[in-house]
Amino acid sequence: MITMIPWYFNWWLRCKIRLYRFAWSKTVAVSGRPDCKQPLLIRGEGRVQFAAGVRVGSKTYQGYLNTYGNFTVRGEESLIRIGEQVSLNNNASLTADRASIYIGKGTVTGINLSIHTSDRYNTDPVLRHMDQRPTHTVIIGENVFLGDNVMILKGVKIGNNAVIGAGSVVTHSIPENVLAAGNPCTVIRTLT
Repeated sequence: MITMIPWYFNWWLRCKIRLYRFAWSKTVAVSGRPDCKQPLLIRGEGRVQFAAGVRVGSKTYQGYLNTYGNFTVRGEESLIRIGEQVSLNNNASLTADRASIYIGKGTVTGINLSIHTSDRYNTDPVLRHMDQRPTHTVIIGENVFLGDNVMILKGVKIGNNAVIGAGSVVTHSIPENVLAAGNPCTVIRTLT
């Protein structure tokens, strides 16, 4: 006999997830605690460090009710370090795969931010299913603005006070004090 789950159970489960807001696996070393407006899931074997005043999620932007932040630190040497007064909007996905992600203080992001320190899979078909893929640290400077739907790939360094336009795919480093956008992301002009 198949038992139907009552509607109120599903509703209560969603409420519990929203109440807890912040969950991490026991294998991740987390220091600091962000102000989570949206649920944040942290998993892996590495470390995540939050400075004072970090905020994750926003009730006033899309994706608040149906998405969550996801930080993955693959490998014990992996680190995600988020500086003071950083604001990560809804559905932020940061994956540090045997490398580090540094986000400088005062950085603000739009929704659907995605940062990766590796290609996830090797392009060589023989090595594709092995754990042998190149990884490189990602560094985001201070007071950077990242628009909605920005993807930052391995080895990128974004300079202080840079602005990255919505929908950009950042494949190479961006200097400080510039406006950059596109796929691939290129410098449009210098900011004064």
